[in-house]
Amino acid sequence: MNLVIGGNGGLGLAITEELLSQGKTVTATYHRLSDALQSLSGPLLTTKPLDIREQGSLEELLKEVNTVYFCLNVPYQDWYTVMPQALESLTDQLNSSQKLVFPGNVYGYGKFQYLPADEKHPKAAETRKGQLRNHLEESLKGQAEKQGFRYVIPRYPDYFGPNVTNRVFGPIFTGALKSKVLSWPGKLDAPHDLVYIRDAAKAAVILAESGEKGEWHVSGAGAIAGEQFLNLVQDEAGSPRKCRSLPGWAVGLAGLFDKEAKEFHELLYEFEYPLVLDENKFKKRFPTYAATPHTKAVKETLRWFREGQPQK
Repeated sequence: MNLVIGGNGGLGLAITEELLSQGKTVTATYHRLSDALQSLSGPLLTTKPLDIREQGSLEELLKEVNTVYFCLNVPYQDWYTVMPQALESLTDQLNSSQKLVFPGNVYGYGKFQYLPADEKHPKAAETRKGQLRNHLEESLKGQAEKQGFRYVIPRYPDYFGPNVTNRVFGPIFTGALKSKVLSWPGKLDAPHDLVYIRDAAKAAVILAESGEKGEWHVSGAGAIAGEQFLNLVQDEAGSPRKCRSLPGWAVGLAGLFDKEAKEFHELLYEFEYPLVLDENKFKKRFPTYAATPHTKAVKETLRWFREGQPQK
């Protein structure tokens, strides 16, 4: 039995779909039921509401569960109050027969000190969110040692794909379908790793079932400059190549009126400098895994935004 906490979000939904495609039983939780999650059905899937901070409801869900995927998705501004308590509530109840998949990002590294960055890169974050991620991961490791459960952290760059509707990638795909000028935060020419959401999900499931533990970089189909990515989306959508860089001052100005934009502003450095991960550790361990080429991933994503997105 697999438990996906946060089955509404981009990664949680993709992991749920990946598990179901392999004939595995899944319970996917949600705080507010989305159309995307409602669109999934079948005898292998159970969907349940969950406030992870309520230990009683979580305790019931963990019965007979072998693998937990922690994909809780909350706005940036709520990370500091929700995430530590939620993770602690979960790890306090895991035992030695269970495993936890805790998808990670690169925030904890801060500005990269070398490229490509491998799993040994210093955790030198100066931002609040980067420091929080490092704190969460250290807390998880301590709980795993205490409780005896196995954990694995697949570490991703930014991801895109079906059901990924955040403030960076959602407007890129919807804008391309409307022939709008597309915006990219930071520098248009800086190489940036991007991982397709379905590849991220597949890698998470592979790691969960491999018996491995620890941290693993999953970097996608190769670094691509922001302008190249935008042009790829525009070409596939049949829209003109019109794009622009969204400068830091513009993001900062938006942050005066929008809490999420304010929180995103401190992460803008990731788009100002090259962001390239070394995933040789993952490739050597799982040589048959292959990332979806950007062209195909963009095509599938546009299809979802054009046709497959559940109506609200």
